[in-house]
Amino acid sequence: MNKFMLKMNLPVFLAFVFVITSCSHTMKVSKDNSTSTYPSAADDQHSQEIVELNRVVKQNSQSSKAKNAHHKLARLYTDHNNHRRNYNKAIKHLEAYIILDESPADDETLNWLAALKEINHLSKEISRLSKEITRVQKQLKKSNKSRTALTKTNRKLTREEIKLREKNRKLEESNQKLHKTIEMLKNLDQRLEEKRRNFNN
Repeated sequence: MNKFMLKMNLPVFLAFVFVITSCSHTMKVSKDNSTSTYPSAADDQHSQEIVELNRVVKQNSQSSKAKNAHHKLARLYTDHNNHRRNYNKAIKHLEAYIILDESPADDETLNWLAALKEINHLSKEISRLSKEITRVQKQLKKSNKSRTALTKTNRKLTREEIKLREKNRKLEESNQKLHKTIEMLKNLDQRLEEKRRNFNN
């Protein structure tokens, strides 16, 4: 139980660290007017840029061009305008960027990487919990049918049903908490990205 609570509190703690880190930086805030009205057009633009950058990486795998391409790819895969975001790919490109960068990675880059890893981990956890909920719900349906057909085992099945309902309730609560946490981390990642853009501009 303590292990589970520790897992649940880790994202919250990580989010708190990000908020403190973000507040400590004083950056110019400017409005970004590049948001596309049409998601499909934005997706096409992202896809084209991703294809082009991947080509640069393949052709210049160890060069500064490849390093910059990896950084841009990590940004594109986490861009809030990209409706096909892929945090797993973003992590790989950001790690490749850190490896190719001659100077040690700064705190902001490492914080970004940590946030991406946490989002990716929570996404997998949500998927696992969703499968578990489906399995438990199927088991619950089966239990209900068996209870109707087998009156002799009525008490045993009732106890099983109560346990399954409780387990299902707990799993759904965990799933909801993880959804909230991942949304919070996505927002933090978006804010970090916007601050990085503003800083670079």
